[in-house]
Amino acid sequence: MKEESANKQVNNPERSMLKLSEDIGKMADRIGVMADRIGTMADRILETQKIQHQNIELMQKSMLEIVNIMNEQLKANNKIVELLINKGGGLIK
Repeated sequence: MKEESANKQVNNPERSMLKLSEDIGKMADRIGVMADRIGTMADRILETQKIQHQNIELMQKSMLEIVNIMNEQLKANNKIVELLINKGGGLIK
């Protein structure tokens, strides 16, 4: 039976070409759908990167502000300690 089927295809090249063209068309359509999906995923990845970049910037600014606040607090603490030492030194005399 397989021989007969092969012989029919050989004997009818037009039909074989049409079938091949149809198959190629279906594959092209599927490739197009896959390309669209890849494009959609790429858009989502880019949007995620934009959001993450904004979050990192915000975190960096917040951390810098925390460091500045802590620095100011340390300066204030040093002044208090200096005042206490100066007052305490005067009492010891």
